[in-house]
Amino acid sequence: MRIYKMRDLNQRTAEVIQEINDSGEPAIITRHGRFVALISPLLNKGLEGELIARYLEREAKESGQEPNQVDNDVEVGDQLTEDLARRLGIDWP
Repeated sequence: MRIYKMRDLNQRTAEVIQEINDSGEPAIITRHGRFVALISPLLNKGLEGELIARYLEREAKESGQEPNQVDNDVEVGDQLTEDLARRLGIDWP
């Protein structure tokens, strides 16, 4: 697990985040030598698919259907989270 100083994160934010995602391992952020945060990589973790699955399960429960009765024919692929959210009618920030 890599350790980054708060200064690194402040001065090289995009680079540090990219390094964390490339490594696939969480990284610790320190400030004045103390652990203050843990950053976990999400790139290539199928986050969009997991969010969609949970959304569809919740919708099924609210409509009284069994989760396996829901139309799960949603292609995730390389679509952006915003596109998937719009397609499912989810308000996305």
